[in-house]
Amino acid sequence: MLKYDPIEDTPEFQAIKEELDKKIIARIGEKHGMGYCHLYWSVKRNILKKDYGIEWRSPAEMNPGVLFD
Repeated sequence: MLKYDPIEDTPEFQAIKEELDKKIIARIGEKHGMGYCHLYWSVKRNILKKDYGIEWRSPAEMNPGVLFD
């Protein structure tokens, strides 16, 4: 089972989740394919830090040794 950042379970994160997803899609679009997850996670991290002051770790950071496309 893959690990994820437990900050995602907090009420503060849950309260902004829908808004966050909209901001990410507005910035990069709804593309899919090789490497998209890394772009998505990078933008997500930046928005969380800049707009909400939240330090978030991506699935790639939480699961060293697992390859994500």
